[in-house]
Amino acid sequence: QVKSETGAMAVRLGIVGPSTPCGPVAAWPRRHQEPHVDLQASLQIRAPGRGSPYRQVEVACPLLAVLAGAIAGRSRARDREWRARRVACEADVASSVESRDGLEAFLRLQRAKPPRTDPLGGELVEYKDNPIDLAFIAIFRVVMSSVAAWQSPREFWGSDAYDGMLEVSHALQWKKTLQETEDESMAVIEGLIPEEGKERFRTALKPDKFGTELNAWITSVFFPFMVGECKVEGRTTEDLPRVPEGETWQSAVKITKCRWLERSGCVGMCAGLCKRPMQRMFGEVLGMPLSMEPNMEDLSCTMVFGKEPTPWDEDELRHQPCFSTCATAKKGGGTCPKLL
Repeated sequence: QVKSETGAMAVRLGIVGPSTPCGPVAAWPRRHQEPHVDLQASLQIRAPGRGSPYRQVEVACPLLAVLAGAIAGRSRARDREWRARRVACEADVASSVESRDGLEAFLRLQRAKPPRTDPLGGELVEYKDNPIDLAFIAIFRVVMSSVAAWQSPREFWGSDAYDGMLEVSHALQWKKTLQETEDESMAVIEGLIPEEGKERFRTALKPDKFGTELNAWITSVFFPFMVGECKVEGRTTEDLPRVPEGETWQSAVKITKCRWLERSGCVGMCAGLCKRPMQRMFGEVLGMPLSMEPNMEDLSCTMVFGKEPTPWDEDELRHQPCFSTCATAKKGGGTCPKLL
């Protein structure tokens, strides 16, 4: 059926071009174009004719109109989807900016009034980090900041270096639940250990005497920059069931007074950024059970390699209240809100 009126309507709708055919279909429907209301359109085809290499034949084509309508409908749906995503993204950005402003305001107050005592009211341990300590602190701080998407303005070198790392730690857990904080810390640990290193660890170090003792020794030698003074301790079968009767494994590390806990004064940071992710990393990823047992009464901690950790639902730390010196302590007492 040939209809000149239909052809003119097709030109107005943009379904076909007004004069220049460029193939079996002269022009494709423009994006966002409304479909033909009566589901008819014209199709320009190339056909030989006298006096001209081609002539235009207008053919009523309901199928083409239906196709044009479908494309236009999908385009509108796609536009709505992108608008919704843009609105959500803008809301996330605004929330992130507001959260960062709150974090930086909190840290400015912390810098103005640094702690004079430890969380229990005792004297702060004085640390003099050597170049190797500062290098380790810088490495941890850089990886942590890449996960937190924020960096402290404190110096990387000198007496401010450790406090700068703690400020990035605050950013890791700021406005997050305990599980979210643990996941952030896991991302930091993942960034520090390459996949090849994990595979070699799982292959070479089993939870036997050699593996547990080597881990304890490495921790006591290389991690005082993070946790302070520590020493290796023995464990018998009474403490660690996997130890054979009559043997003693030097598989535990006693941290005398945890530097991380002393300087942060935060129970939530202890659980969310250290205890839980470390137990999870060693146990689930590296195949080496690890139980971390912090003592909030003297700020010490014991790490026992080869020991399965207490389930969180049964862990006494789960109900630990905030220290009175914690800047984000829950008013009126009760369980630290960062443990929820």
